[in-house]
Amino acid sequence: MKGICELYKIETELKESHIFPKFVVNYHKRTGSKYFRTALEPNKRRQDAIKLYLLSEKAEQEFSIREKWFAENIFHPFHKGKKELTYTKDLYYFTISFLWRSLILNSKMDDLKSKWYYPKLMTAEKEWRQYLTDGIYPKTCNNNFLYFTHYVGDNTTGIDKVYSYLLRTMDSTIISSTNDESTLIIYGKFNQFMFWSVLKDESSNLPPMDCAISSLGGKFSIPQRFDYQTLNAFLGNRIKGINSLAIPSEEQEKKILAEVMKNPKEWLESDAGKAIFKYDGK
Repeated sequence: MKGICELYKIETELKESHIFPKFVVNYHKRTGSKYFRTALEPNKRRQDAIKLYLLSEKAEQEFSIREKWFAENIFHPFHKGKKELTYTKDLYYFTISFLWRSLILNSKMDDLKSKWYYPKLMTAEKEWRQYLTDGIYPKTCNNNFLYFTHYVGDNTTGIDKVYSYLLRTMDSTIISSTNDESTLIIYGKFNQFMFWSVLKDESSNLPPMDCAISSLGGKFSIPQRFDYQTLNAFLGNRIKGINSLAIPSEEQEKKILAEVMKNPKEWLESDAGKAIFKYDGK
């Protein structure tokens, strides 16, 4: 379909673009259910994750270079047990490309023009787009972070399905303070990778530096410290909110069970099975 490429702002043939990288979607299918269910539509099974007519062929190819780098240098090595992960500037690019798409997705899903943070969102969108297209380092929206989620012991939070969320759920949202105008974060996660960019927050609240992504490259040592109270509070509320939504219908539960029973041992040892039964089932 013809339209305006959100990245290059030119009229062209648009591709149906994944918000979450395609290799992540494929891994999700391979290590659990081959279907997707969103938190807002638990009774609807999708065979693919969220896609939008968003980018030109040129933009898709540009993003795919960094997605391939992330898959080969971060994603798969982490899942194979590597705890020291060296990265280049490609991670900074990949992170901004993912969070930029998350920003665009949330802008299309909701009318944000009346929100107090809308001007700052537009600043982030412009700065990130300039970085992605011309390599101009973001002047103000440059605090980007990555946390690797993993099993750290029994869930003592009192909140159900914590590991199901941390290890499996794909999510994308804008985190903002409601009582004042002190906090604004663009957030996105898939599998065991939690990304966020702090657009506004008190400096004393900023997360530990071992989660920070340098635009020049660096190294992550896992496990990381995670002491960011703003995000901790968000995660607790987010998981409780998802848990409070409608559960799958009886018919859908039967379909889920039938899928599991095709090979119950394999499913229980999959990432999805471990998250639901081995970790959250304790």
